[in-house]
Amino acid sequence: MVSLILKQALQRTCSFSRSTFRYASSSPVVQRHIIQEDDVTRPRNDNNSTPITPDDPMNHDDYFNVRSMVTLEDLFKNRAHYGHVTGMRNPWMSQYIYGHRLDVDIIDLDKTLPMLHSALNFLAHIAYRQGIILFLTRYPAHVPLVERAARDCGEYAHCRTWDHPFTNTQTLFGYDIRLPDVCIFTHTLAPPNQLHPAISDSNKLLIPTIALCDTDCNPNIITYPVPSNDDTTKLVEFYLTLFQQAIMAGKEKRREKDSSN
Repeated sequence: MVSLILKQALQRTCSFSRSTFRYASSSPVVQRHIIQEDDVTRPRNDNNSTPITPDDPMNHDDYFNVRSMVTLEDLFKNRAHYGHVTGMRNPWMSQYIYGHRLDVDIIDLDKTLPMLHSALNFLAHIAYRQGIILFLTRYPAHVPLVERAARDCGEYAHCRTWDHPFTNTQTLFGYDIRLPDVCIFTHTLAPPNQLHPAISDSNKLLIPTIALCDTDCNPNIITYPVPSNDDTTKLVEFYLTLFQQAIMAGKEKRREKDSSN
């Protein structure tokens, strides 16, 4: 008789435990903490998930092979590490400065190189998706270089006085225009040492920006800043060549994909 009573009590306890676990596991908070034993070996079969294709550029760290375009030695030979005098340093650029010599800041190229790779990779992805790319500059010495680079890669350049064509399209053109998908600046400070107004307009309209940031610039207002000297004409031409190569690599991948389909 006693054993029968104990058996019935044990069955009630087990049923209560199962119902309690079923009720608790229905809570989203608890479900996240429940790990079934076969979750490690059993492949997921989520019908709502997007299938991953091997040739998807978003699944590759360097789909366009931009890391082979430039090395640390290339940046050093083109004098990308020279900054301005220490008294002109922007506090936000301190994290990218290796030190100073003879009162001149020296940019840490070990930090410049991965940031340049990220900018080139993003630029190649924009070109791959047939986006509009706009080159901008206000320095007279950079104008022919920028215009030639934009023309050679089939993109656009703006080297004149900025009259706010992004935010004033109705007054200037009488209709809305197609805004660029990314803006490339060879410098962030336009003469006389003021922020290029196109950077402010791009930030207002959430247009990504790529810019060379010297030690007197604020990198926080640029989507993809590249800490580097922005005064040497030879160095600017070197960067424009890299940007052009990244754009052409993205367009070439697009042509290969379209021809295969």
